[in-house]
Amino acid sequence: MATRVAIHGATGRLGQLIAQEAGTACVGEVGRDGPIPDCDVVIDVSSPAGLEALLGRMSGQPLLIGTTGALPMEAIEAYGKTAPVALVANFSAGVPLLLKLIQQAVASMPSEWSVEIVESHHDQKKDAPSGTARRMVRAVEEAGGPADPPTHAIRAGDTIGEHTIWLAGPGERIEIKHVATKRTVFALGALRWADWLQSQPAGIYTP
Repeated sequence: MATRVAIHGATGRLGQLIAQEAGTACVGEVGRDGPIPDCDVVIDVSSPAGLEALLGRMSGQPLLIGTTGALPMEAIEAYGKTAPVALVANFSAGVPLLLKLIQQAVASMPSEWSVEIVESHHDQKKDAPSGTARRMVRAVEEAGGPADPPTHAIRAGDTIGEHTIWLAGPGERIEIKHVATKRTVFALGALRWADWLQSQPAGIYTP
């Protein structure tokens, strides 16, 4: 049986795609007020302010957060003590692999090499750098690389999403890059996460 999802931020670009891919498993939209539809997982793809308001209305439902930016972490952590919560800055299947490759490369690169991150998105994306870029920074730091490596954000046209890390030394460099070519990868990824999250115990989960 398909995981029944309710979407907070259903009128946005990603919210509409998730609803479309979920089909009849999407039981409805979570509005700004009123009851939350009976569901297995609530998917939030709204805004930091919208998420904070939503958390005050939740009553134990598993929560998948795809919203990025300045998130209300105290409220998220408090809710995570009562229900499973996944913080996923990028729903694609490729980004977790990108993070693993980054950690392997940074852990093995010469100590004198430098690291920089470049990300590109459409000109309507509000947060910069992206949540994925910030997760890449954490991957670098966790692998023993430089703290807070320079991160550059480009907002241009209808770019779906590109994330590149440069590892550079004298006379050479390595680039590791993830490019999203279809927005549907994010919607399908959100549904995969929802399937997994519904059976997890209370806690905070991140890729």
